[in-house]
Amino acid sequence: MPAMNDTDVLSQVIERQQTPALQRILIAISSAALVALIVFFAALGVNPTGGVPATGAIVVMITSMTGVAVLRRGRFRMAVVIASSGLVGAVFLVTVIYGYPAAAAFLLVTLIPVILTGLLIETSRLIAVAVASGLIPAFIFFLKPALAPFIAAVRPPADLTIVAVALFLLVLFVITTIIASFGPVLRQALTTALVRGQELERLRDSLEMMVQERTTDLQAALRAVEQREAQLQQALTDLRASQETVRKLSAPVLPVLPGVLVAPLIGAIDEARAEAFVSNVLHAIERERARHVIFDITGVPLVDTQVARMILSAADAAHLLGAKVTLVGIRPEVAQTVVGLGVTLGQIRTFANLQQAISALHDVSSAGVHRQNAPAGMDARLPAARDA
Repeated sequence: MPAMNDTDVLSQVIERQQTPALQRILIAISSAALVALIVFFAALGVNPTGGVPATGAIVVMITSMTGVAVLRRGRFRMAVVIASSGLVGAVFLVTVIYGYPAAAAFLLVTLIPVILTGLLIETSRLIAVAVASGLIPAFIFFLKPALAPFIAAVRPPADLTIVAVALFLLVLFVITTIIASFGPVLRQALTTALVRGQELERLRDSLEMMVQERTTDLQAALRAVEQREAQLQQALTDLRASQETVRKLSAPVLPVLPGVLVAPLIGAIDEARAEAFVSNVLHAIERERARHVIFDITGVPLVDTQVARMILSAADAAHLLGAKVTLVGIRPEVAQTVVGLGVTLGQIRTFANLQQAISALHDVSSAGVHRQNAPAGMDARLPAARDA
């Protein structure tokens, strides 16, 4: 069984709502056909002349009641088609046999199937019924010569005033029933549509307001996130600055004499502090244009291979920048550790403490100054001799 789409589902719902009205209409058509049957026999007599429209009335009665039976089984469109076909067929029968102008009074009946199909089912069926009803007058002219002997035998009456008036009243009754049955349904449908439209308008306005509020909330949340991100970025910047300050403070490099720097080391030395120490020393040498750097390891509790390699690496880098390195603060146990590790200090001079290193560098610096200031041909050692 093929799956139904939304249009089919809605059509079934509408058909279920229209079923009681259609049932009343079909019963009204059948009742009108019964009345017409009585009128035909009363006005035309029980003879072939009256039998032709009576046969048409019987066809309408049968098809209408068949439509009611089919409708009760849920075949809405089939019921409309059967009833409309019975009406068109009955008019066709009478028109072809009676001919024109006797059959003109019966053409009014074709309005019923047109209105019925137009209100209840799709446009294609309406067009088919309208075309079939419109072709009936054409058959009067095309088939009249062929049916002339039969028409002569039937002898349609010349005066059908009573039949025409009765048919007009019966058609008016059926059309009134159709309008009365579907008028409230249509008004209810229009009212429901208007109410639903107003509800949709309110829902749309409510949805737009909700979307606007949600958008405002999202924008506020986005601004809060942006502010939080800015705060986190600022905190990260401050943290990096603090880390840089701590890094510099963890491995300070201090000028003590012109061209002389002291780089004290205190506490345990890990990889991060070692990198900071080497970086600070090299930057200080470049910045101060230092010629001598004193590494003071008095505060280092343990000198292992990592610390020794760090000192040698810093000394080699300092030599490349043109600075000489002096190592002070080597305690006896540290000296034993360095010897035990097989580390050679190379060009690094050593002193017992910082005072001795500074004094030695001061003496060297003073001697250099005296040699530069001494007159030509004069012994640079003269001031020292006079002091003695």
